[in-house]
Amino acid sequence: MLDEQLQEDAALHASGAMAREEREEFELLLHFHPELQKLASGLHETVAALAIGAAPGATPSPGLKARVLAAVEGRAQQTQSEAIVVAGPDALVEWVSPEFTAMCGYTLEELRGKKLGPILQGELTDRTAAGRLRAAVQAPRRCTETLINYRKNGSAYRVTIALTPIFKSDGALRCYVAR
Repeated sequence: MLDEQLQEDAALHASGAMAREEREEFELLLHFHPELQKLASGLHETVAALAIGAAPGATPSPGLKARVLAAVEGRAQQTQSEAIVVAGPDALVEWVSPEFTAMCGYTLEELRGKKLGPILQGELTDRTAAGRLRAAVQAPRRCTETLINYRKNGSAYRVTIALTPIFKSDGALRCYVAR
């Protein structure tokens, strides 16, 4: 069941009434929340239908109708190729995208309920950058850092991590999303 704030946010997103930063945060939530995806998709279709038949008795031009329908279809077909991790307010992993699994070799089953730092960081990881990332989690605040992490097979890779804390309307931390 979606909480009231997420339902309101979905309506604001569909209507185009969100500020850029709010829209970006909401779209991060859409990646791992199927129920929210379904609601948002339905609301976008409703907004499109209203735009097409806005004036009673008026027939939209074929060009307008095609643009609105293409926008709705395009939105439903968008795919995310970024590696994404969602952690709860306690910074423990709740969800990882298939792209994250492909990048590092760890599955959601292996990571759920764990902190990623001790698993992914190693000898070549810049401790100062990792510390800034941990401080951002503790704050909580946005942060972007580039680190050397390690795959499940032990090989190193360079990754830029953009951490975004997502807050509820009452100011409580909902989750962290790392891309």
